[in-house]
Amino acid sequence: MFLITNPKVSGFTPQWSQFRGFSILFDNPSDRLLPLDESRELRLLSCDIENEELRLYKSLYQTLTIFTELNNTYLFCPLPSHSYHVTLWDGINEANVQAVSRKHRFKAEDLLEGLPHSFLRENEFLCIENQPLNINMKEPITFQFDRLLKWGNSVLVASLKPANSHSQAILHKIEKERKYLIEEYKGHFGLETCGYSYTPHVSLGYFANQELAELTTSMIDSWNEHFLTNTKGQTITFTSNSLYGFNQMSTFFKKAVGS
Repeated sequence: MFLITNPKVSGFTPQWSQFRGFSILFDNPSDRLLPLDESRELRLLSCDIENEELRLYKSLYQTLTIFTELNNTYLFCPLPSHSYHVTLWDGINEANVQAVSRKHRFKAEDLLEGLPHSFLRENEFLCIENQPLNINMKEPITFQFDRLLKWGNSVLVASLKPANSHSQAILHKIEKERKYLIEEYKGHFGLETCGYSYTPHVSLGYFANQELAELTTSMIDSWNEHFLTNTKGQTITFTSNSLYGFNQMSTFFKKAVGS
């Protein structure tokens, strides 16, 4: 019997552990945001991969299902396709909250413990200089599949790259804005929430056991060829980004417009 070593996984069905935090995500095209609760002030990320603008997501999801040995042999837990997204900046979460400066740490812990509803209250961690957390983005950016990656024997991701030279230039501008936010956040709260280097990606799922995940290393290149073939010519375009909270790796939410 292999034990679960990944703190984000609680069962093989899969079941997801509580893991709370917030991040800036690109807003998926053709967003389908469902009410998270009766108040309707929070909206649940629930993308519809049947939408033509999300064709790349659909191909990633369908290609992943080819490799049944991932689930059965290596205890891989695929994320539901409705939660697919591309993170732009990682904020405070349960893995890094202890690195927040002593002055701010208890308030940061309170914010995480109160999610999702604490997301609706005014909070110093959700803004910088009285402006909601956001990364300035003046033009749309288009990505295509780059390659399949496994990080830390924990997560399998589809890394993305700009689909053309114009998007490459836009990404460079976005990375500068992202670096500025990282530095500002560290200056305010003593926490470098994420590294300066940025790899746009879609998380496909998590390995429950690190030892079994290690056994897949030699297979990644072969699997990658299937992903390259099945996503050929497909792109995804983002026109904006927003701050999202999460309670687990399959549940992301944002404020409803006007809340």
